[in-house]
Parts: sequence; C-alpha cells; structure tokens
Amino acid sequence: MIKGWHLELLSPVHVGTGEAYPAYAYVPDFEGKRVHLLDPSALLLALSPERREAFLRRVAEGPKGAQDVLRSLLKEGQLPPEAIRRTLPASAAFLATIQKASEASELEYRPLPYSPLGPYLPGSSVKGALRTAWLYWKLVQRGEVVEWRGGGWQFRSRREDEEALIRPPQNVDLRQNLAFEAVVLGHLSSKGMPDLYRDPFRAVRLTDSSPGEGFLNRIGVFHPQGKMDDVAILAETFRKGSRFTLLFRYHGGLAQGRGVAGPVPPKELVRALREYYGKVAEWERAYAQDHDLKRALEVYDDLEARLQDPGVFPIRIGFGSGRLALRLALLLPEDSPEAQDPTTRKTAGAKAPRDGYPLGWAVGRLVEVR
Repeated sequence: MIKGWHLELLSPVHVGTGEAYPAYAYVPDFEGKRVHLLDPSALLLALSPERREAFLRRVAEGPKGAQDVLRSLLKEGQLPPEAIRRTLPASAAFLATIQKASEASELEYRPLPYSPLGPYLPGSSVKGALRTAWLYWKLVQRGEVVEWRGGGWQFRSRREDEEALIRPPQNVDLRQNLAFEAVVLGHLSSKGMPDLYRDPFRAVRLTDSSPGEGFLNRIGVFHPQGKMDDVAILAETFRKGSRFTLLFRYHGGLAQGRGVAGPVPPKELVRALREYYGKVAEWERAYAQDHDLKRALEVYDDLEARLQDPGVFPIRIGFGSGRLALRLALLLPEDSPEAQDPTTRKTAGAKAPRDGYPLGWAVGRLVEVR
C-alpha cells in the first residue's frame, strides 16, 4: 500500500545534521536580507596573496574578525563569485544577531539536510515522531502499567487510583529505553534484547520529503524571568506554511505469520497521532497561556482549527520539539523528573524569545497516490 503523507508546517522546523557552518564560511548581505554561503577553499584561491594573509590573520583572531573581512569584501564588490556556493534568505532576527554579536560570539549556524534538489525533511525524523505516537497509543489501548521490575520491563494490572502507565527506574539508560520500546511493541527477544527483525515499524516505510526552501533564522530560549534572552542558536529552518510530500508504504503482509510483531494500520496510526500530539499541544497551550506567548497561542489556535477535519493529524518534528513530545511524559508519574513541565521553551523568528514561534508543529493528511 503506497500513500502520500502531506505535511504543512504551522511553525518553523529545523532538523539537525550534526554540522555547523563557521563564521568564515558565510557572509551576510544586510541590505539584501540574505546570506551567501561560501566555499572557503575557493575563496582563498581567488584572493590575492595580501588579502589572503589578512583574511587568515583575522580568522585566527576569532569569528567576528572573519566576518569583518568578509563583509568588507562584499561591500567593496571584491567577493569572488566562484566562492559563493548558494544564497539563502535570512530573518531580521538572524541578521540582527550577526550584526550585534560580541567578540566572544561563535556565530556558527546549523544547516538543514540537503540533497542535490535542495533542503528536505528526512523520512527518519518523521518516522520517529510516528513511532512515539504509536508507543503512546499502544499503552493507552492496553490500559496496563509497564514498570521496571527485577531487571526488566513488565506489564501489570492498573490500580483504580493509578493514572501513570509507565513506572521507570530512577535513572534510565539507552539499553532500558530500547527494551521499553520492544516490550510495548512486542518485539523483545527471549534473551531480553530487542529483535529488530520483529519491530512492527519494519513494515512502515517513509521516503524523504520533496525539496523545500531553507531560511536562516534565530532560535531563542524563552524563560519566564528572561534569564535566557541572550542565548541565540543560529539555524536554517523551513518557514511556517511550507508544504511537503513524503511517500508512505505500509507492508501489511509483514504483520502476518512470522513477520513483524504486530500491525501498524495507517488509519489507526492517524488516530494515534491525533490522540498523542493533540494532548501534547494542550499541555503546551497551557504554558503559553500562563506566560502570554502570543505567537505560540496563534499556532495552537491554528492547530485546533485544522483538527476539526477528522482526516487531519498533528505532528511534532525536528529540533526543539521538547521532551513532552519525545519522551511520553504524559504517561509518567507526576513526581517523575521527566514528567515535569520544562521551565524553558525554544522559539524561532524573533529577537525576543517571548515573541517567537514554537518549533516543529505541523499538520498532515494521508492521501491516495495515483
């Protein structure tokens, strides 16, 4: 079964690659509200020996020195065209952060994943969000508590006064996390290790998205007392309103016989997404109301309106999605550290974090592909 997974972003999205472009690898054009991404090797080869020496000397002094030289080259019309790899639009908040940076600022920015056609949403990132919603759904549908006991995860009946469905150990490590998923999804082997060949999500295939348009942005950290206002993360994001298509293939036959541990029917997966991320949005909306985060409330209002259509589902993807969306905090005991409402929120697109958009929210629809 092949379907199209259509996504529309309700807020900026950044998916990290582990890379970062240093200050000597790009130059802002403040008048054009854009940034030129450079090939440093091509730049050095094109510069005269005198300019090359001056440039390397300033680079050694720090990021701000490198930026000063590059801006001078651009202003004088001396920036070699062959050194420009591509040009990206930039938000006013991104450019203001560069322009007012101190000598101690790193000034590196994080790119999006790129293919020859442009930046894209990796199917693996979206699939991870689907998996989290499905784990939540399976636990809620089963209605039992899964707890760490005797060196392993075990299900038990839920007491009448018990709300939490997950009882984790005090400190959870990677092995316990993987075992937790395997117990809930039914692919734990007899040796107590996940059997990846039985993982139900082997039957779910998701391509990378169609290409989009990158946009250089400032990500800030909102703290109720303004303690994090000066913290800035420079990153390439997809704009609010961007649309993407990913192909979705479900191999239902793998869930039969000796295939994977259980089915992940697409229609039921949509219900899981609506249930889980709808509750995450409610939790976040309460925080935004408490602190009068107007841009965030716009996003949650838009999301609520879109979900009046039963065929639409919410999803949270990429950097800054928050531990509420990633760690099943909704099902943990109230006194668990992981269940506590985070003090801070990451926002994008504004100099003051209070005025930015929350990261990662999108709505989607599963459609037939012809």
